[in-house]
Amino acid sequence: MGEIIFSQLEFIRGQTLKMVQDLSEEQADIIPAKFRNNIRWNLGHIAFVQDAFAFQLNGRPSLISAQYRSFFANGTSPENWTEDVPRLADIVKVLEQQPKQIASILPGKLDERVSKPYTTSSGFTLDTIGGFLNFCLYHEGMHFSVIKIYKKLIQS
Repeated sequence: MGEIIFSQLEFIRGQTLKMVQDLSEEQADIIPAKFRNNIRWNLGHIAFVQDAFAFQLNGRPSLISAQYRSFFANGTSPENWTEDVPRLADIVKVLEQQPKQIASILPGKLDERVSKPYTTSSGFTLDTIGGFLNFCLYHEGMHFSVIKIYKKLIQS
């Protein structure tokens, strides 16, 4: 697979951050009609999943706040939030730092097998660190598209 994955993670993250650089807190919280999440949720979810896939599911400690699980894990929704969620600027900071942290901690470990393979909701089984990171590219791209659609909807 090679270490190019680290550059790809950085590039894709840059695209995601560029997409939201002009959004306000209020815009990030709008849930478009017929949808269940907002841009803030999608950004937090990207950060949560990438942390889980790069570190937690590989037996390494998480580098993000534990509250991200309750706000941004699969099955959560802003409609159910009862506590203060992380500010948009704080989520953006996590997203900015994450690819660099991954690149500094995981070089040379891409072929390392994980103790518990993980099967995604689409039925694909991940069993190496490199496999998890590769899947993060797909996952973030999918949520990037959602963010792009939401942004068009809230700005129209």
